[in-house]
Amino acid sequence: MENFNTESLHSEIKPGAIFFSDEDLSCLSLRISSENVSKTLDYISNIWKNMCPDFTLNYSFYDDIIQNQYLEEKRLIATIGTSSGIAIFISCLGLLSMILFVVKRRTKEIGIRKINGAKVSEVMRMLINDLIKWVAIAFIIACPGAFYVMHRWLQNFAYKTEMSWWIFALAGILALGIALLTVSWQSWRAATRNPVEALRYE
Repeated sequence: MENFNTESLHSEIKPGAIFFSDEDLSCLSLRISSENVSKTLDYISNIWKNMCPDFTLNYSFYDDIIQNQYLEEKRLIATIGTSSGIAIFISCLGLLSMILFVVKRRTKEIGIRKINGAKVSEVMRMLINDLIKWVAIAFIIACPGAFYVMHRWLQNFAYKTEMSWWIFALAGILALGIALLTVSWQSWRAATRNPVEALRYE
């Protein structure tokens, strides 16, 4: 038969052999249907009691055994997911605070530009460009660190995939999209505001 893993993917495939013996039986592997599992287990338990009344039936599922081999990865994924969600939320709050600060600081400038014929799209582009520049700089700084951490983590596995550039490109596009969604609403509000309100006291 073809080679297969008897351990987790952290280890390479090792030589193995499967023997059949009618003496000193200690383990039995059965393939059962996923339908009516409880009834199937009751049936197996009754047969076991009839054949081996002096021994207790202990069973486990291969699905559970395989999943237990990757508990550390599951915890890591949960931790990274929670941390990433918190980081994205805090980043969005920071971007929102920055756009509110920029809008307040440049309120009169926006009013003057609109009086001179600036379009809403031009005003929005003016407000968003500076923030997008900082998002791009943060992405460029984060890429080497992310590559290093992912590379070190993949070294724990005997069989692993290669990291492609498009993964980082996709992450950059998602970060840019989140940033644009965060600041676009406030930028649009500032760009569509009546310039008279900004300049009435000048």
